[in-house]
Amino acid sequence: MGGPSVGTATALWRAALGGPPLVGSEPVPVPDAAGRVTAGPVLARLSAPAVPCSAMDGIAVTAADTAGGTVAADGFEVVDTGDPIPPGRDAVVMREHLRRRPDGTVGLPGPVPAGQHVRPVGEAVRAGAEVVPAGRVLRPADLAAAATGGLRTVEVRRRPVVTVVPTGDEVRPLGADLGPGELLDTNSIMLAATLRAWGADVRVTGIQPDLPERIRDTVRSAARDSDLVLVLAGSSAGRDDHTAGVVRGLGSVVVHGVAIRPGHPVLLGTLHGAGGRVVVPVVGVPGYPAAAALSVELFALPLLADLQGRNPERRPSVPARLCGAVPSRPGVEEYVLVALPGDGTAVPLSRGAGSQSALARADAVLRIDAGCAGHEAGDAVLVQPVDQPGWAGAGPVAEGGGRLAV
Repeated sequence: MGGPSVGTATALWRAALGGPPLVGSEPVPVPDAAGRVTAGPVLARLSAPAVPCSAMDGIAVTAADTAGGTVAADGFEVVDTGDPIPPGRDAVVMREHLRRRPDGTVGLPGPVPAGQHVRPVGEAVRAGAEVVPAGRVLRPADLAAAATGGLRTVEVRRRPVVTVVPTGDEVRPLGADLGPGELLDTNSIMLAATLRAWGADVRVTGIQPDLPERIRDTVRSAARDSDLVLVLAGSSAGRDDHTAGVVRGLGSVVVHGVAIRPGHPVLLGTLHGAGGRVVVPVVGVPGYPAAAALSVELFALPLLADLQGRNPERRPSVPARLCGAVPSRPGVEEYVLVALPGDGTAVPLSRGAGSQSALARADAVLRIDAGCAGHEAGDAVLVQPVDQPGWAGAGPVAEGGGRLAV
């Protein structure tokens, strides 16, 4: 199995793309911005609180007047949590600590320090301060921080447009009655969902037959208004595999075949975009489901992250002990799907590139380095959960081919 490594293939492709450049930005209302990527630092417009406020229900006092552990009847004001501190007062005593007396005075536990139970100006956020960094995928707490800082909208990267072009004479749309040798277009469903979870605006074309001119016209049209084009199936070397020829005619093939398993036939290239001036990345995605999923994870998702200026994210690793042997061919970087039954073990699943059921059953993935010949049953390894997009593109899960030293 020839071809460059994942790292080399990525470097060659990115060099051919010349970047790629960041997508533009747009203002989005704060309540609608979850999951979007900040285009720059989000700065507070207002301080919160804007004036000193009470942090407790009780009375506001002047600290200097509490040395004797008592305040006069006219020496305090009743306040509730969040109320502004009245002028001349600089501390708050909790309601449950007060001893009210018949003469109107109030007994305290003791002298009160200035600032007690008082929220100072800007305690939550100060005007002009950064409340969310650039490149952050906005979380619910980030939206609350932006709103606290007085913002109604945040500037975020627009969603990169990804066009998915399914191909194949034997491929049929969801809901079709299948004849002998026909397949449902499940890859489009799986990959579109993955891409949307990574912030993309995904457009799926109709299924194109194995006719070079039909595929060429569809890909050419997609390149005019897309930031990334995926051509599904047809990236291998069979008689009906036309992706390489189509891409070569519309741009250039940078890499065809990578030393990975599954996904070896993946194609990385460039297309001429609007007016022929824009370079648009294209991925020829292998047709087998596991190979398709891995190709998108390794190459398309990191590109989408860079288009949006997303900060790098390191995926967590989980230690586990293999229940079975996992041999691997040296020189090939391999990704093995595993189930995690919850007892600290990892159960290797079917390694067939066409196993859709293994993808659905997988809890994690074991990466085997190209220099490793695999693992024996009982080996301690590190695996990465697959409960969110990006599991494969996060880099090595362990040094030395994934073996965990114990």
